[in-house]
Amino acid sequence: MANRDWLMKNENLLETPIEDFTDLSDEELANLDLLHTQCRGWSCQDIEMVVGVMAEDGVYHDITLDPAIGHAAIREFGTNWMESVPDLNLYIEAFCVQGNVVCDMGWMSGTISKEYFGVPPTGQKFDCKFSQMCFIENGKIKYLRGFWNAPDMYNQVGWDLNELKTHD
Repeated sequence: MANRDWLMKNENLLETPIEDFTDLSDEELANLDLLHTQCRGWSCQDIEMVVGVMAEDGVYHDITLDPAIGHAAIREFGTNWMESVPDLNLYIEAFCVQGNVVCDMGWMSGTISKEYFGVPPTGQKFDCKFSQMCFIENGKIKYLRGFWNAPDMYNQVGWDLNELKTHD
């Protein structure tokens, strides 16, 4: 990843052990651990880490696609992402925790190596901003919405922006 002097942190917070976040209540720390684990799952291409922190009927909504609801759909969605971008890496600048709501902000990068949800591979790298908002219920992520700069990614990898579909 290119040097960005304006980043909030000069270190990837995914490399910070969860117990080092000392300014949170026990409940908030446990909630942060869920998002922290989910992010690490993406970066080490371990879909079971991602699915494991989601509620059985949880919703994972990447804003560029229809929501994945439940473990089987989340696993299928994640497997497709990881196959398309096998070197996906998340760089987390900041986490925000307030009770049962946990958010992150950072960058995601990788290479489009295989077909990406119907769009052909280009072999090109991308590096774009992203963030996630999670709602926790009963010790699991009940709802996660991922926001990322899809037009920037599409431009970087050479895709036609008309391929970017909107969903209700």
